[in-house]
Amino acid sequence: MSDLRKLIDKITEFGINPKVDLTDKADVLKKLLAGIYLEYLNVEFEFDETDYAEEPDFDYNEIKQNVKSNFPDFDWYSMVLDSNKMEPNIETACGDELDDLTDIIKDLLAVKWRIENTSKNDALWHFEFSMRTHSEQHLVDLLKRLKERN
Repeated sequence: MSDLRKLIDKITEFGINPKVDLTDKADVLKKLLAGIYLEYLNVEFEFDETDYAEEPDFDYNEIKQNVKSNFPDFDWYSMVLDSNKMEPNIETACGDELDDLTDIIKDLLAVKWRIENTSKNDALWHFEFSMRTHSEQHLVDLLKRLKERN
């Protein structure tokens, strides 16, 4: 849990602070995303049946503005919707690096709030659930996009 908390603190800084002072933010971000993914793949918890209050609503637009300030070159990208299909007219879509990172940070801020205000098991359950149902795809897409930039 301590590694997860450190990773969350570092990655959410890009959405909280408009001027993160790092030389190579893209490389740092890749390492942080890989660390978050590893934590997700290895997460273990016991289900906590306690009813807790919901986390506060973290402002998507504010987080996105800070992400944009830290990564001004983030932009739209194209992606294949189903990479398992091999056909002449494959279906594509647009992705958005700013949205990917903003959504990841927003979900991780909710996990951080739960670490501080509910229980370890509740926070880990929320982390696993939000990754499995939402953030994992953003994380994988963003990692792929960051790799393709090099």
